[in-house]
Amino acid sequence: MTQAASPATKHVVALFNASDDTADMVQRMLAASGFSCLVGCHFADLKNGRIDFARYLGAFDPTVVIIDISPPYKENWHFFKSLRDHTAMEGRGLVLTTTNKDRLDEAVGGDSQAFEIVGKPYDLDQIKVAIHAALNRAREVKRPS
Repeated sequence: MTQAASPATKHVVALFNASDDTADMVQRMLAASGFSCLVGCHFADLKNGRIDFARYLGAFDPTVVIIDISPPYKENWHFFKSLRDHTAMEGRGLVLTTTNKDRLDEAVGGDSQAFEIVGKPYDLDQIKVAIHAALNRAREVKRPS
């Protein structure tokens, strides 16, 4: 299920979601903010190997990747870390979201640095700020030394 919001948009954001409702909210916010949003797949499809993460990133070359984590948090956290640390993520920004940050933080034994999405406009504004910060980090990584 890959959808592009606007081919003329400069920055592409890939969204690997746990919830279709969350994906719809984030996709609308990104489109309104001038981003091209690709809804890559469900997080479970990555975990089950139905989607090849590196191949997907190579094909669509997103500048920022949003990964949404749902329960079981501990298990999904370990898988998320393997995605985060994958060589295909080099030079890309990353934003982590969840619908229950307290439970995720408890499961990982510290601050997951995830953004909680419960459907309030403030949540989406925080994600937009995080995406811009991730874009800046990605630009810094890609600058030649």
